[in-house]
Amino acid sequence: MQPFCLYILLLILPLGLIAKEPIPINPFGKTSLKDGWTFQELPNGKPVSIEVGNSLSSQGFPPPTSGVYEVHFLFPKEEITSAVGIYLDRVQEADKIFLNGKWIGGTGVLPNDGKYSPNWYYKRLYFLPDSLLKKGEINTIRIQIFYQNKTFPGGIFRSIPQIGNYELIRNNIIREDGRDFCIIMLFFGIGAYQIFSILLRRQPRSNFFLLCSSMCFVLWRLPLLNISHSVFELEFNTLIRVFFVFQTLLPAALLLFNYSIFRDPVRLKEWILLSIIFLLAFVQIFDIEYSSRIIALRIWEFTLIFVFSFVVVSVYRAAKQKKMEANILGAGFLLLSLCGTVDIIIDLTSGKNIYLSQYGFLILMILSAITISFRNAKNEKELSLLTKDLEARVQIRTEELRKKNSSLEQDLFFASQLQGHLLPKDAPSITGLNLSATYLPMSQVGGDLYDWIEVDEHRLLFLIADVAGHGVPAALVSSMVKVQFRESAKETQNPAEVLLKMNQALIFLVSKYFITASCALFDTKKNQVIISSAGHPNPLIYNQFESKFQFLNLKGSILGWRETFQYQNWSQNITKGDRFFFYTDGVTEARAEGKLFGEANLLRILKKSKTKEIQTVSELVLKEISDYSDEELKDDVTYVLIEIT
Repeated sequence: MQPFCLYILLLILPLGLIAKEPIPINPFGKTSLKDGWTFQELPNGKPVSIEVGNSLSSQGFPPPTSGVYEVHFLFPKEEITSAVGIYLDRVQEADKIFLNGKWIGGTGVLPNDGKYSPNWYYKRLYFLPDSLLKKGEINTIRIQIFYQNKTFPGGIFRSIPQIGNYELIRNNIIREDGRDFCIIMLFFGIGAYQIFSILLRRQPRSNFFLLCSSMCFVLWRLPLLNISHSVFELEFNTLIRVFFVFQTLLPAALLLFNYSIFRDPVRLKEWILLSIIFLLAFVQIFDIEYSSRIIALRIWEFTLIFVFSFVVVSVYRAAKQKKMEANILGAGFLLLSLCGTVDIIIDLTSGKNIYLSQYGFLILMILSAITISFRNAKNEKELSLLTKDLEARVQIRTEELRKKNSSLEQDLFFASQLQGHLLPKDAPSITGLNLSATYLPMSQVGGDLYDWIEVDEHRLLFLIADVAGHGVPAALVSSMVKVQFRESAKETQNPAEVLLKMNQALIFLVSKYFITASCALFDTKKNQVIISSAGHPNPLIYNQFESKFQFLNLKGSILGWRETFQYQNWSQNITKGDRFFFYTDGVTEARAEGKLFGEANLLRILKKSKTKEIQTVSELVLKEISDYSDEELKDDVTYVLIEIT
C-alpha cells in the first residue's frame, strides 16, 4: 500500500503547484481574476484564501473590517502599446489599490487617511501604469478595503474582477451606463409628454402623478451612473441623498397615479401610509449615518407591502367595473411587483442588487402612458357621442327658440306700435308756439316718454319723462306715467302740483323703478313759462335772435321715491324767438371710445343752428348723435324743441 500512496501523493503535488501559479493575462483582451485571491485582515490577520464575487461577511469577516485583498498575475514579455487596467465593479465601502507596492488609485477615504468617506456606487476601473508593470514577471495587485455598515455584505462581491485592455473594459462600462441612460431618457420622455398633456389639460391629475413617477425614477437612477461621479464630480454624500429620497418617493407617486387613473378617493389609511413614506424620504435628505439610511430603507421596503395591497385592491375594484384600464395597469403592477420582490430578495441575501425593478418600472410607465391614451381616446369617443347628442338637442332647442323669438318679435312689434300710439302725433295748435319732438328707443320699445295737454288755445302743459331701464318693463312703466300725468292734469295745471300728484300715485305702483320727469306750462297769452323738475336733466333755453344760452338749474326728487317730497316751480317771461330744448340723458350720454357726447356738443349744435327752423335743428341733433356713437345706442334718445313764435 505504501508505494501506491506515494504514487498518489506525487500525482497530486504537481496539481497543487499548478493551481498556485500566477494567472497569465492578455493585455489586448480581458482576463477574469476569479482565482488566486487572498485576504488579510488588518492589523494582525494572516492571509487566507478567499473568493471574490462573494461578500466578506459571508466568508467570516463581519463589519467593521479593514483588510487587504491580494492577487498575482503574469504579465507577458513583449512590448505592449495599449493601456492596461483592472475592473473591480463596485466595492463596499472604500478602497485603495496598489500595483507592485505602488499606490495607483482609490475610491472614498479610509479612516487612516482622514475622515472616513465611503462610496459604494462608483464602478472601479483603475489604470495600471506601464512603468510599474514587470514584463515577463509576476506582478502583485493589493487592494486595501474598509467597510463598517452592518447591513452591507462588504468587499469585492458584486462581480468577478477583470484585467486587460483598459479601453475595452471602459467601453463595457460605457455600454452599461448607456443602456441605463437610455432607460432613464425613456422615463424622462414619458415625463416630458405628461407636461404637454397637463398643459393641454387632458387628464391633469393622472398626468401629474405619472410625471412625478417618471421624474422620481430619473432622479433615483441618475446617481448610479458613472457620469454622475466622474464628469459632474458630485460628492457621494450628495448622490446618496438623491438616490434614497427619490427611491423612497417613487412608490408613493405610483400609488397616487393609480388612484387618480381609477378616480378612487385617497382615504385615511392611504394618507397614513403616504405620510410615513414622505417622512422616510424627508429623513433621507439630511446628513445622517449610513447605517441609519439603511434602516430607513428597510422600513420603506416594509411599507411596499401595503402599497402593493392598496394598488391590488384599487385595480380589483376597477376590474369589477369592467374598466379596460384595470387590465392594462394590473399587468404592469404585477410585473413590477415580481421584479421588485426579486430585487429585494437578492439584495437581502447577497447584496448583488441587479435592479431588475427598473425594467418593471419601464414597462409600467409605458403601460401607464397607454392607459392614459386609452382613457383619452375613450373620453373623446364619449365626448363625440355627447357632442352629437348635444348638437341634436341644440338644433331642437334652437328651433323652439326661433319660434319663440319670432313670437316675441311680433309681440314687441305690436308693443312698439302701441307705444307709438301713446305718443302725441300732431303738433299742438297753441297760438304763438311751435313744437318738434324726436323719439328714438334703444330697442323696439323704450322707457322715454313725452306728452302734452292743450289746456286752452293759449296754454300748453308739457311733460317729458325717463324710466330707468329699457325694453318692455320700462315701456309698461312709461305708459303708467302717461296715465298719471293725464289724471293729475285734470285736477291742476301747476307743474309742481302735477309732479307731486304723480309721485304720490306712482310710489305705490312702481317703487322699484327710477323715474325722472320735467313738467312745463307754456302760457302765450301771459307770455310766461313755469317749469318744475323731478330729477330730470335741466332744459336748455336760448333765443334765436340773441346770443343768449342758458342751462336751467332745477332740482327735485325723482318720482316714486319719497311720498312727502315737495316740488318747486321756476317761472320766466317768454318772448318771441325763445327756444326750449327738453331732453333725456340718452342725448348727452351717447358714447364714442368711452367718451360721452356731453352738454358741450349739444350746446355747440344748437348755437350753430340757432337760425334754422326747429325741425331742421332736430334732424341735425339726431344726425350728430348717430354719427358720434361708435356702436349701437346705449340708451333711449328723446328730445323736444319748443319755440315761441
